[in-house]
Amino acid sequence: MQAVLYVGHGSRVQQGNEELLTFVEKAKKKLSDIPIQESCFIELCEPTIAMGIDACISQGATKVAVIPVLLLTANHAKLDIPIEIDKAKKRYPDVMFTYGRPLGIESTIITILKERLQSEGVPVTIGQTKDDKRGPVSVLLVGRGSSDPDANSDLVKISRLLWEYTPISDVDVCYIAATRPTVDEGLERINRIPNKKVYVLPYLLFTGVLMEGLQKTLNLWNEKTEKEFILCSYLGFADALVDVLVTRIKETLSDDVKVNCDACRFRINHVEQQSPAQ
Repeated sequence: MQAVLYVGHGSRVQQGNEELLTFVEKAKKKLSDIPIQESCFIELCEPTIAMGIDACISQGATKVAVIPVLLLTANHAKLDIPIEIDKAKKRYPDVMFTYGRPLGIESTIITILKERLQSEGVPVTIGQTKDDKRGPVSVLLVGRGSSDPDANSDLVKISRLLWEYTPISDVDVCYIAATRPTVDEGLERINRIPNKKVYVLPYLLFTGVLMEGLQKTLNLWNEKTEKEFILCSYLGFADALVDVLVTRIKETLSDDVKVNCDACRFRINHVEQQSPAQ
């Protein structure tokens, strides 16, 4: 019997966890033919991944498709979730496990980012923007940050696509943790640009302490500079992302995942480093 296990990041703020569960419910309705569908979290709250897998098996699952409900492919997707799957394979040797990929870089996500800017008064256009149509507006795209260069570079690519399809003059990137430029360094850099308005756009799926921290930081910048720093809504679990998630599930069920972290060199290197010397 087939099961799907949705794996979210997890937050200390319960509202963020509830947002994930609400989002997953929308995907479940589009996949009503799958008899077993459960949700779990990587960290900070329960159920854990192990608990989620156990819940699937207890309902009779013989196949479990594990789907990371994450924006980008970083350490959680490459290491933490696959390690839990490896443990489950030892506990349940007769169960088949397949592993999907995060939401990744999608045109749908660029559209949602444009909508977040539009809701704060930034004009948007259809199609690629010509240089003579760009206005004096700066955008700072804020990612969670990772020690994995792939995830950090993916955010830079997303920032470029946002610039290509939005009539703004400048887009820069910064990260909340684990790498540079930091949020303060990103604000320092974009503050040098003469545009009077800076829209800070969080590349985050859910609300939580990170959003609260960003707002406090921008309040300080609004006090000490003549610019206006505007915090936009986080990416969130927009309805348009449901179809992207459903596509990821169907890829996994049909064994058509484009990038499989079971074979990722980043993960293999990590496993080799952790293995005891023979």
